[in-house]
Amino acid sequence: MTFFRKITLITMFITLAFYANSQTTLTVAENFHVKTIFGEPIWLFPLLDDENKIVVIDFFSTTCGPCQDYAADFQACYENFGENQGNTYFLGINWGNDNQGVREFDSIFGLTFPSVSGSQGGGNLVYQLYDIQSYPTVIIITPDHNIFDPYVWYPDEETITNAVIAAGGILVGVDETTPLHSDVKVFPNPAISRVRVNLNLKNDTDLFVTISDIMGREVKKTKLTSYEKGNISIDLKVDGITSGYYLLRVFSTDRVISTSKISIVK
Repeated sequence: MTFFRKITLITMFITLAFYANSQTTLTVAENFHVKTIFGEPIWLFPLLDDENKIVVIDFFSTTCGPCQDYAADFQACYENFGENQGNTYFLGINWGNDNQGVREFDSIFGLTFPSVSGSQGGGNLVYQLYDIQSYPTVIIITPDHNIFDPYVWYPDEETITNAVIAAGGILVGVDETTPLHSDVKVFPNPAISRVRVNLNLKNDTDLFVTISDIMGREVKKTKLTSYEKGNISIDLKVDGITSGYYLLRVFSTDRVISTSKISIVK
């Protein structure tokens, strides 16, 4: 095999490997104009040029299982980096659904970052413009218009956080006094008559739990109770709640420290 042929094959291998791990084929950002599900207009380039923001985009579908699984992780990163008030801007762009469908998705999973629907907000056009290969796809765009990371995988909180920090993002929303030591576990899910919340506290704290429907109406609330640090369990009766999807939130005094989606069946 000639030297030139070897170099060509190596180059082809590297290129194929790159695109196999990329879910957008672009390396430089294209400008786009979208509207959120609440009608707020967003232009990409002014965020990069005028506000010097790092832009993190979650390309998702409301019917995609992994999109649902990782929704809370993207929300956590949005909060930890300052809810778009710091040097990082988080945006969700949907494929295929309308404003109402995305609003329902956001309500179910407790999402508060700006979201754009596919059919009414311009999300479908951005999918095509960025040649998105699958979802969920999280990409990071830096102020110089470069696509710093074309595919943050897995799109969990830790991986996204590390990727955004590597791009220059600054954590501004992390409260070091948070009582949580590890993830909250909620089971069984789906639940029939009872649900248990397991969590590990790194210090003594007062907690209460709420369950709300997808419209935000509270259907269950526990009393504020003092807990000692370590592994704890909170049991809730849900047999009086109608079948459907709900958000279970754990509060420390007056702030949410965890949000989980649960399903109740009869």
